[in-house]
Amino acid sequence: MKYTDYLRWGTLTALFATLFVPFIVAVGGVWPNLFFPYITGKNFAFRILIEVAVLLYILLALKEPKYRPRLSVLFWTVLAFVGWMAVATVLSVDPVKSFWSNFERMEGYVGLLHMLLWFVVAGAMLSADKLWNWFWNTSIFVSGVQGLWALLQVTGYAGISSQSGARADTTFGNATYLAVFLLINFFLTLYMLARTSNSRERVTLQMFYGIALILQLSGVLFTQTRGAILGVAGGLIVSALYLAIFARGKESRTLRRISFGAVALILVAAGSIFAARDTAFVKGVPVLSRLASISLSENTVQSRFKYIWPIAVHGAADKPVFGWGQENFSFVFNKYYEPGMYAQEQWFDRAHNQFLDWLIAGGAPAFVLYLALYLIAAWIIFRTEQLSAGEKAALFGFLAGFAFNNLFVFDNLVSATYFFVILAYLHSLSQKHTPSLAFSRPLGDHAIAIVAPLLLVAGGLGMWALNAPGLARASVLVDAIQTQEAGRNSAGVVIGVAKDPKKNLAQFIEALGVVKWPGTGLGKQEATEQLLQYASNIGGQSTLDPQTKFDIFTTSSSAIEALLLARPGDARLELFAATFLAQFGQTEPALAHLQKALEYSPKKQQIQIQIGLTLMQAGDAQGALKILKEAYDAAPEFDSARIFYISGLYFAGQTATADALLVEKYGSVTVDNNQLLQMYMNLKLYDRAVAIWKLRVANAPKDPQIHLGLASVYFAACNIPEVITELKTIAQLQPQSAAEMAQLQKQIQDGTLKCGQ
Repeated sequence: MKYTDYLRWGTLTALFATLFVPFIVAVGGVWPNLFFPYITGKNFAFRILIEVAVLLYILLALKEPKYRPRLSVLFWTVLAFVGWMAVATVLSVDPVKSFWSNFERMEGYVGLLHMLLWFVVAGAMLSADKLWNWFWNTSIFVSGVQGLWALLQVTGYAGISSQSGARADTTFGNATYLAVFLLINFFLTLYMLARTSNSRERVTLQMFYGIALILQLSGVLFTQTRGAILGVAGGLIVSALYLAIFARGKESRTLRRISFGAVALILVAAGSIFAARDTAFVKGVPVLSRLASISLSENTVQSRFKYIWPIAVHGAADKPVFGWGQENFSFVFNKYYEPGMYAQEQWFDRAHNQFLDWLIAGGAPAFVLYLALYLIAAWIIFRTEQLSAGEKAALFGFLAGFAFNNLFVFDNLVSATYFFVILAYLHSLSQKHTPSLAFSRPLGDHAIAIVAPLLLVAGGLGMWALNAPGLARASVLVDAIQTQEAGRNSAGVVIGVAKDPKKNLAQFIEALGVVKWPGTGLGKQEATEQLLQYASNIGGQSTLDPQTKFDIFTTSSSAIEALLLARPGDARLELFAATFLAQFGQTEPALAHLQKALEYSPKKQQIQIQIGLTLMQAGDAQGALKILKEAYDAAPEFDSARIFYISGLYFAGQTATADALLVEKYGSVTVDNNQLLQMYMNLKLYDRAVAIWKLRVANAPKDPQIHLGLASVYFAACNIPEVITELKTIAQLQPQSAAEMAQLQKQIQDGTLKCGQ
């Protein structure tokens, strides 16, 4: 083989390997154990594959002109979109995060650059070697496996990640991400099915596509993702309408009949679900129940239409030209947060609408260019003579279904890669008569021999700089947050043992540092936040060595202050800092951070409530009551704000007013609420605390732990007879603890344990 053959096969192998990236979950074993394993593992793998493909492709294209990219309107639009986002990144409110993103999303401008490279290399290579059919068939096979995996999950033969509950999510860890992946491949399968009419393996391929369609569609349903389900339905309707209007001739007659039947089936199914939405059958089938719950008053719909999208529009009006930069929607969300959002996610980092996300990230130019990608793609499909009516209908269905889905969610790695590679395919259909982007003369072997080592060294350094520091931090951070490690008992058996906090601290310090040369901003915020959470959890441990506790505190303080300097104006980070400081009794600096947080997000009750709690911690009853009342008045229907306000009233000695608010909402002054219980105990209102525990005992009379809770309140109130009664009850309910309960009784009765302390 010539060296160009090796370059060609290496490039194609990397491109085809990207289709298997969805299977990667970085939890150890074959893959490293990384923070956010469903996200980071896939993204690092995709980036490295693309970088390898680019290095090999450049050498191949220099030698073989047929592989060089060619021009089209779509090509220039993609280039303009990515170029504009470079400007928006430089002018971003946080350029570092806009470029690097974070572990949870792994997007940012570095991700967009990889999408551009993917678009160029895949478009050039797969077009030049006429490998698009092989590429799509490989993708369809992968999606079929994912659909089968989803079936195994819902039937109990495979597990589902904790964040998805009963909704299938396979190796995506997110049901919505799986759903859009299957939606895209569903329409790709329809497209390939329409191409089989002249194939020698027609029957075999049709069987393959038929099985894939069943697995893909069932997988979408198993995810219970309403946007994707409606996207499939809407895409099929668009496909059918195209066939009804533009398909002509005998060959299209069957397609038109099938499309009309599909539309009728969709409409009948939708009508039936709506009509039977209150029946036991619909309510008993999760996917039907979720579809039937769609209404303008439904919580998710309300959050989009009433709050998040208007917030995005307000934010875009603030910075209409260059936007806020990628990864900065949180600034907009915090600024325009409305109290009525108390029941929603409190820290949205996306508009949950991909079009609006680009409007926020890059202003009106980015929004127009992103929208233009869809419009130009549709125009290419409509105008090309290289596709049949059935093929065009399937691609129009994809565009419609994907666009509809993206009105309600945001792109992830896999959905974005498919969007850009389908654009690359459409680009290949539209650049038939365009000249080569570069010179058409090949580079000589001698020149290649000079260029190759220089390119490989530069490319290798670039790959290291873009990936190694982030990979190292994601790995170290996983170790740092673990509070246990492997150890051995006296018999030599491997068991989990408590980890020395000094070791955790050392690992956190490593994660916050450069980790690997040359360092990166990726994951630094998450490392800081995780350190603060660890410090807050461990700070109350009385057995912890004072010096170690001090070291953890000072390291955490330095880390959050450095992050706040790098990312000023972030209300969430200010709240993080305040909560951490309050946990260590640093009320004055905590209040200073909380005031900044409230300045950046003036209507957020979570911040107001934290200010109230911190003021109570400092002994300022009237100051706490004032801010807690503001939080309550902003949305009286918000139960948590009401409870915290009532707690403030009790703390300020306004018992009658507090009782009236409890009765108004709950019909009683005895309300089972942990915040109230804690307040009653702090204020020594033991009769109120006893009433709550008695309520819990009534609801679970055979639970020893609840009886123990009631006994602890009686002991605090020095009601010894009732304490003894509860301890005896526990001994009866849990005979194995009878000896322990008897010992407690003895210690209480002989005065070893003193009540009320």
